[in-house]
Amino acid sequence: MSDGEYDVIIIGGGINGAACASSLTGLGYRILLLEERDFASGTTAASTKLIHGGLRYLETAITQLSPLDAGLVHEALQSREQLLREEPHLVKPMPFVLPVYRGDPRPGWYVRSGLLLYDLLSPRKVSPWHRSFTKAELRREEPSIETKGLRSAYLFWDAQVEMPERLCIEYLSEAREGGADVRNYSSVDFIIVHNGVVQGVDYHDVMSGERRSARARLILNAAGPWVDAVLQTTGQRMQQRIGATKGSHLVLNLEGRGPKQGILASAQSDGRLIFVVPWLDHHVVGTTDIRIEGDPGNLRPDPWEVDYLLAEASRVLPGVGVDREHLLYGYSGARPLPAGAQISEAAVTRRSFVVNHADEGVRGLFSLVGGKLTTARKLARTVSRTVQGELGRPPTSGRPHALPSRGTERVSFLAPEAQEGLRHRYGHRAADVAAYAGANTTLSERISPFHPDIGAQVVYAVEQEGARTVGDVLLRRTSVGLTYDLGRAAAPNVAGIMQTLLGWDDERAAQAVRDYEMELHRTFVVFDRGAGRPAPAVDEPHRFEAESGG
Repeated sequence: MSDGEYDVIIIGGGINGAACASSLTGLGYRILLLEERDFASGTTAASTKLIHGGLRYLETAITQLSPLDAGLVHEALQSREQLLREEPHLVKPMPFVLPVYRGDPRPGWYVRSGLLLYDLLSPRKVSPWHRSFTKAELRREEPSIETKGLRSAYLFWDAQVEMPERLCIEYLSEAREGGADVRNYSSVDFIIVHNGVVQGVDYHDVMSGERRSARARLILNAAGPWVDAVLQTTGQRMQQRIGATKGSHLVLNLEGRGPKQGILASAQSDGRLIFVVPWLDHHVVGTTDIRIEGDPGNLRPDPWEVDYLLAEASRVLPGVGVDREHLLYGYSGARPLPAGAQISEAAVTRRSFVVNHADEGVRGLFSLVGGKLTTARKLARTVSRTVQGELGRPPTSGRPHALPSRGTERVSFLAPEAQEGLRHRYGHRAADVAAYAGANTTLSERISPFHPDIGAQVVYAVEQEGARTVGDVLLRRTSVGLTYDLGRAAAPNVAGIMQTLLGWDDERAAQAVRDYEMELHRTFVVFDRGAGRPAPAVDEPHRFEAESGG
């Protein structure tokens, strides 16, 4: 079956592919985006959940005297500020404490100089500049942090996106509203090349098996760590472009006793910078950086990584007594870094590239190498200029544009925590989600005892955001599956709602719940020890003080 003709086919529905789809539809190009699994289910989901300038990259720029890496940090800092202004419901300022201990590889004067430069590279920043802590101030601010051997401590600001998956979905929603055809669970079998010029793709629906084809004037390979796998579908001999590294994280439930600000400290064992970041009432500890070979889609933390990250978190936070009883799960992702010389993983450039494969005999095929959450919008603008250079400006009329849905502006019939949850996750689209509950009051009920998320979000996820499985809803459209019981209590409720929407029979709905449990164990190393009671509510005055830098 043929889908017709497009200007650009984008292969890959992670943060970079989604940002490119949004940018290109905004210019008027006809776009088809294909994602083999669910949107944002790869590298985008497996991040440290930070929008940052790259303090580690700044160190590389200084030690290697690299103006390119310094430029990368400046670019990322500008992108961070733009996201804080454009997506305030998803991207929020995050204060970090950076302690310096006796024996650390980076002395205090060196750290403070780096933080000063970090601030200078972002002169119009939303959040305050860095400052130092006395030991007494640090004990008062973060009583769980180790102060034995402390030489100095600093507070600086970056930003956090609690759900990078929702940032990706936001870009895809913009693309859909601009007329883009956006499809998940659509695996590309062949990139069709005739006389050295791309013609389109053959692909199939992963769930139904239905085979389809589509034609386009240009193909953009935005598959992240799978860039090389996509290039193989041309049937041509192509240069290797990706030298991926693995980053692993642990999610801990510290039951309200962990740090309320992010911690960035030097690991005692190898000097790497280690993050401990508050996240969804839990804490994320990361990350490692290991060069990998083979399938980047089958990564999970190795036992030694779990031990390493747990030991470093325990050392930095003796006031909590971090141990294995706090472990909920671990996850890993592949960074789509450029292939290159056999240098250390930390030294591999974090720059992104748009590769034109015309020199390899395939005209009209471009690949994105590198890229990250913070700079996806910037990379998309670069891609848009490249596309304009190849295809010319699109016609100004005759393209379909989907009107965004508009729900009721009044959501006061919902419980206050549900209202706040919708605003926090959907921003200006919150009323559209609430409209489903307005039309059917049963959809205003919670789907989990641990979260304020309601049935209306399930319907919205299916009808407006392309969700096709229980995991799509619980892990990538909402955060219900990412904390506490990992969404197990919600899974039957979600499957019941999807059964009505999608016409499943009872066996299919029951299988959807079993499939969700299998997905949890494919995606995470599940410990479940931290799946205890929810943490107590954060004291609101204290939270405001922390967020305002007071």
